[in-house]
Amino acid sequence: MKLTLQVDGALHPVTLTEEGVTIGRGDQATIKIQANAVSRVHARIFLKDGRPHVMDMKSLNGTSLNGTTLAEPAPLHPGDTVLLGEAMVMWVSEGGPSAPASGLNLNLAPKAVASRISLEDRAFDASGSILVPHASLEAMLAQASGQHPAGEAVTLFQRLASMAGTLLRAAGLAELLESVMGLVTAQIPCQRGFILLADATGELVPELIWEEQPGTHANPISRTIARTAMDNRVAILTTDARMDPRFSAGESIKIHGITSALCAPLIVEEKAFGVIYLETSLNKGGFKREDEHLLSAMANFAAVGIQREREAKFRQRLERYHSPQVVDQILKSSQSKEAPALQAQRCQISVLFADISGFTRMSEGMEPLVLAGILNRTFEAMTDQIFSRGGTLDKYIGDAIMAFFGAPNPDPDHARHATEAAIAMQEALYDLNAMRPEGYPELRMRIGINSGEAFAGDIGCEKRMDYTVMGSTVNLASRLESSVARPGQIVVGPRTAELLGQEGLRQLGAFSLKGIEQEIRPFEVRWDHDSPTAVHELK
Repeated sequence: MKLTLQVDGALHPVTLTEEGVTIGRGDQATIKIQANAVSRVHARIFLKDGRPHVMDMKSLNGTSLNGTTLAEPAPLHPGDTVLLGEAMVMWVSEGGPSAPASGLNLNLAPKAVASRISLEDRAFDASGSILVPHASLEAMLAQASGQHPAGEAVTLFQRLASMAGTLLRAAGLAELLESVMGLVTAQIPCQRGFILLADATGELVPELIWEEQPGTHANPISRTIARTAMDNRVAILTTDARMDPRFSAGESIKIHGITSALCAPLIVEEKAFGVIYLETSLNKGGFKREDEHLLSAMANFAAVGIQREREAKFRQRLERYHSPQVVDQILKSSQSKEAPALQAQRCQISVLFADISGFTRMSEGMEPLVLAGILNRTFEAMTDQIFSRGGTLDKYIGDAIMAFFGAPNPDPDHARHATEAAIAMQEALYDLNAMRPEGYPELRMRIGINSGEAFAGDIGCEKRMDYTVMGSTVNLASRLESSVARPGQIVVGPRTAELLGQEGLRQLGAFSLKGIEQEIRPFEVRWDHDSPTAVHELK
């Protein structure tokens, strides 16, 4: 049976069988999803009696179907909502994605239209408009209780409570933005709505566009209003933009008939990172003061939700490479006024390359699932040793691992930590071999380490960025692993040996390595599983 699953906002066409597909954040899952609350293999969707069913795979945070926690397999129908922790999965019918769980009808602009939306500068004069300083949600609720009739205050509380529940159920940033816009436009009549978020340079970029009549308009919106709202932390209400002197330099406002704009900043802990921007025409009555109050309150809620999703996504990305302690340090640094933690920079590091020797030859006769299982088990043990010493995982390269120590957070003992990690990795592999199932091959590993200056930072393009290191220090570490180290051996470069004080090391002969101009005299790290003296000598 062929069907389409919408998993965390992405569509996955699948051919469903009785074995079915699994969803989780681990490599074993058929469909992978990056979310902290999702287990490695969280849920399974499969055919039973010719009908799709969903079941929980003993996940940590549970699986629910339409709000009911699953204790046993249950039938799945188009439009049903499955939550894996907080990540949403839906069976999408042939007609397209179902409406959001909130039941709101979102008229999102087509991608082609969204890409043409731009911002233009227009003359700005604060006179003739209402500018309201940003207030925290607590202050706004207190004001509503004291200044508005009891009925109106209760209505506001109910609207915000409903919004909070919807945002908490959102799976991923894209769905959260759609939920925000659906809630806003359901409460405040308008022709167009935008959510603009600041990019890495501080420029406001439309992340989501809503139109009452999709595709009707592609005219620019006012960058001046948006920037003023965000930079000055004020909500802006223009009652008649066609007559407003601020727009004397923007004749397009008359042509398009947009006569009223309402904009509220997105602020969390005094940090503004975007705006919600609405436009409407005079024949709809324009915006009212009550609309500004409601949008400001809703923007407060939306800001918390958006910031939470962005930080969760950032943390998930960091956790692929760093130990939990390093992730916490990076997040703490990124919240301060210091330079971004992953900014490209030169730094002193130690680079480690590890390769399972002979694995390609051993894998020729293996079943793919058996091969993947061996690699996953080995990589998990090796990565734990890297992370426990503050190292950064750069990448898996087939049956090899590249890691480094000393970036993004400086580590004066990077050489020692890299070498101790290498010894622990050899020890862990020894233990894995001792416990391997009958018929599994014995694995041996070559490790090369080199220390020195390297370039570290985010490298790639807009669609895909990776935090990595480059330079001659990295190249030599790779050559030491591939051309010098033998199976079961750890080899370090001269600079690493110098930083270690050459304790527990044995100097090797001179080597001429490809791509390295001068001969290198590396060192072997002495280690023995039965008598690991090198571990003690390094500490």
